[in-house]
Amino acid sequence: MRWGCCTTVDNLALLEDVGYDYLELTMVSLADREQYDKIKTAVDKSKLRVEAFNVLLPSDIKVVGPEVDWDEISGYVKAVLPRAEELGGKVVVFGSGRSRRVPEGFPQEKAREQVVDFVKFLGEFAGRHDLVIGIEPLRQAECNLLNYVGEAAELAEAVNLEQVAVTADYYHMTEGDEPLENIVTYRDRLAHFHLADTGRKWPGSGQYDYLTFFRQVKGAGYDGRMSLECSFDDFASNIKTALAFLRDTWQTVLEQDSF
Repeated sequence: MRWGCCTTVDNLALLEDVGYDYLELTMVSLADREQYDKIKTAVDKSKLRVEAFNVLLPSDIKVVGPEVDWDEISGYVKAVLPRAEELGGKVVVFGSGRSRRVPEGFPQEKAREQVVDFVKFLGEFAGRHDLVIGIEPLRQAECNLLNYVGEAAELAEAVNLEQVAVTADYYHMTEGDEPLENIVTYRDRLAHFHLADTGRKWPGSGQYDYLTFFRQVKGAGYDGRMSLECSFDDFASNIKTALAFLRDTWQTVLEQDSF
């Protein structure tokens, strides 16, 4: 398993010292050319690459509803995805709940057509840059469209592109009461994972049942990237504790009998 953390390039040295395998950066941070150049300089000095990206879209770019502007969408995507590739990107997470929230009164079927169109466009362009799109289900408190791994998998199937898959977020699955067995059910679509614990804090700090979770991950045959996407009380200390917890728990599951 490859372990990463959602944070900024300011923490690259800490992640490297603790033993993380990669950084997960926000895609929106690449939109400004000057800021991107600073990020690229920092990454070039590090052994770690930015293998994953979250926060794909700024909240004012809508992909669902009456305010969809394809020129704006296209210009933004065509600017940031090549930069993601240059930084070592492999997977781009499509969460962006505010961008895909269905406005009150807007037809749900139309919203679904719009999100299919967006993901298809995104996937086709991502394929030119060796990037995979991971559709991320979000709990209903954050978005009213695509709340479950199964729904994201259905969207990926509708788009029918090899480079479009699913990001499963343990926090959103837990808070949305989604069965962890769906990790196995939709294993063929999984491309990435996000991790947190009770209160969306760092893994190992709360009550989430990581043994059961990792048994499902093992049963799915997944051995790719998993990123901490959570809050911290003391970043330097918490990332060290979290990584040790994750490694130990995953190793425990690997050593247990077959799923």
